[in-house]
Amino acid sequence: MRIFLDPGHGGTNPGAIGINGLKESEVTLDVALRTGRLLQAEGYTVNFSRTSEVNISLAERARLANEWGADYFVSIHCNSNVNPIYKGTETFFYREGTVAEDFALVVNTALVNEIDTKDLGIFSANFAVLRLTRMPAILVELAFLSNPEETALLATDSFRQKCAIGISRGIIDFTS
Repeated sequence: MRIFLDPGHGGTNPGAIGINGLKESEVTLDVALRTGRLLQAEGYTVNFSRTSEVNISLAERARLANEWGADYFVSIHCNSNVNPIYKGTETFFYREGTVAEDFALVVNTALVNEIDTKDLGIFSANFAVLRLTRMPAILVELAFLSNPEETALLATDSFRQKCAIGISRGIIDFTS
């Protein structure tokens, strides 16, 4: 089973910035690398859109996954909102009624169960990395960098490891 992990943002595009200065691109890279190690330990073949702080276009991320022949694609992000009260975890997929929708539900549920955040649910979205990939693809929003409680959690190794465990458990549950 070939899993393509896409740590959101990177390089000069840090993504959201937490109230503590934490960059989304740093969190997503760390969680993706941790997730990859967990999946590899379970016998999965894993590839990444990036393994360092570099810029990669959305189309390039999808192209890399398509050319590699991934069975599943998981993009990892942190959420943000102008209102700091928002918190929780949500997962996106491209089309309703597809394998990707089922995949999103299983991964989102496993992640929420592991990290104990508010379950915001799963939603269809026209994101480039979901639309341009040829395999079932999802985009996970771990938690809100704009929320003081969640940004403090996202800054810790223990919470990032729990995020990786939740994502990998969802992938394993869905693909086994």
